[in-house]
Amino acid sequence: MENILVIDDDDEIRKLIKDFLRKERFEVETVKNGNSAISTILKNPDKFDIAVLDIMLPDISGVEVCREIRKSSDIPIIMLTARSEDIDKIIGLEVGADDYLTKPFNPKELVARIKAILRRSQFQDSGTGKKQTAESEKINIKFYKNPQKTGSIKRSPDGKIISELSVVPKSRKVYLDNEEIKLTNKEYNMLLYFLENKDIVISRESLLENIWGYDFIGESRTIDVHVKELRKKIGDLSGIFIDTIWSVGYRLNYDRKINSQKSDNKQ
Repeated sequence: MENILVIDDDDEIRKLIKDFLRKERFEVETVKNGNSAISTILKNPDKFDIAVLDIMLPDISGVEVCREIRKSSDIPIIMLTARSEDIDKIIGLEVGADDYLTKPFNPKELVARIKAILRRSQFQDSGTGKKQTAESEKINIKFYKNPQKTGSIKRSPDGKIISELSVVPKSRKVYLDNEEIKLTNKEYNMLLYFLENKDIVISRESLLENIWGYDFIGESRTIDVHVKELRKKIGDLSGIFIDTIWSVGYRLNYDRKINSQKSDNKQ
């Protein structure tokens, strides 16, 4: 039975969420402030399957809680915000939250999203399905790199800067020009999905269904923020590698010419 941690300083909201989740046969624990949430998760890193985290807490913000948890735990996090402004949602996603809901929300929708995230996590960990097959070996891919990104670089014969990504599925590690980069679970899963579907236009609906595990319900901003953060971490600031297809979604541009070159190009 999955165990869920609910972090919210509002007694009524904590009780509402707890009651709904228990009806769905989840184990539920609750805390009412950020410091308690951090200590609870860090003391029991394998105890909880998902956390529901309010962004407005009395001691420290939910954003700071999420940032601290992400230093040592990949537990899925759904953030709750009482504000309608995009900035709260964007900041929460940037520090590693997996999803968000704006208060007031329908508890049934929260339950649906929790179930979707858990289904997706179980599928990826089960050792079955096409994703496991796709993750059976190391993946290397080269792409044209933005000049703003520093570090080890290779240049193509025409003088353009080339970068190389390496994904090691068994350890879920990602390297950029031989330096490990830290991706959140969603960023990693999104990158792998792009690599599995290179040169194919992928809609936001498809990304939500395959990465988040639920049907598209209008939250395209979730996708856009995660793509922005992924681009930033791999040095694709101008969207050369992960291309935006306006009004549709995204496409990973696979350059067969540079990927056919040997990897020992001179820097």
